[in-house]
Amino acid sequence: MNTPSGIAVTSLKRSLTGLAVCGGIVGVLVGTALAQDQPQGPKFLGHDITKIEGVYLVTKDVNVRAGPKTKSKKVGSFKSGSKVDVIGKAKGGAGWMAVQRDGKDFGFVYAPVLLPLIDGTLKKDINGRVMMRGRSPCAYAIRFRGRNVLEDEFVSFSDYEIEYRCTDSGKSYRFYAPMFIAEVPYRQTNNPVFQINIDLLGMDDDPDTIFSMTFLYRRDDNLVVFDSFSKADIGQKPEKTERPAHSVSEALAGAAETAPLTWTKETWKALVKLHKGSGE
Repeated sequence: MNTPSGIAVTSLKRSLTGLAVCGGIVGVLVGTALAQDQPQGPKFLGHDITKIEGVYLVTKDVNVRAGPKTKSKKVGSFKSGSKVDVIGKAKGGAGWMAVQRDGKDFGFVYAPVLLPLIDGTLKKDINGRVMMRGRSPCAYAIRFRGRNVLEDEFVSFSDYEIEYRCTDSGKSYRFYAPMFIAEVPYRQTNNPVFQINIDLLGMDDDPDTIFSMTFLYRRDDNLVVFDSFSKADIGQKPEKTERPAHSVSEALAGAAETAPLTWTKETWKALVKLHKGSGE
């Protein structure tokens, strides 16, 4: 042990070597020093947990147990589609989540039936600027437009509209891009990664085709990452594919600022042609 207390105890043991009476005292001191050096983690109903906080979706009817084992006493249950408050994960063994009900410790739920959720609602608009090499900066504003819920699948989305305000040859123009974030994880796994999409409309002669850009908000990594686009002929991979994102708002802003970096010269020409004069 390399901590100062450990070094002090080791020195004390050597100085008292051979003294049987004092040897017992040293043993007590060593045990006390070791115990003091070990941090005590949080407890939940008497069980050690790792702190994890968030709202989770119950994907199938499930029992709630007094301990993190299937043989533990049943203390209640949740129906599929319920939302529960998770405050931690049991240490060791199979994955069990510590959940509360009405603000009080309730019990443990088997982790595979839970999906982490995020809340995509915005209390105010997000405003910023897109900095681009070889082009004038564009200002943008992200406005929350509401939530959509697929009732049969318990899947929800938050919808937004991005207003981009740009200039070309000294003339300003503006255009709008629909945006959404899925409030359940990408591909509905237990991994807290959430899909963000931004669409450009009317970019070619086919009104049914949309130029979509997909980003992934990796919540636990505090990152928003460029993933893909739908049209290779008018899209390109940005030089910077990751941006810090410590919240949903920062993830949305990061996606809105990265999206224009995926547009080719042909894309910008089409945008100017479609929206020239709209900023006046």
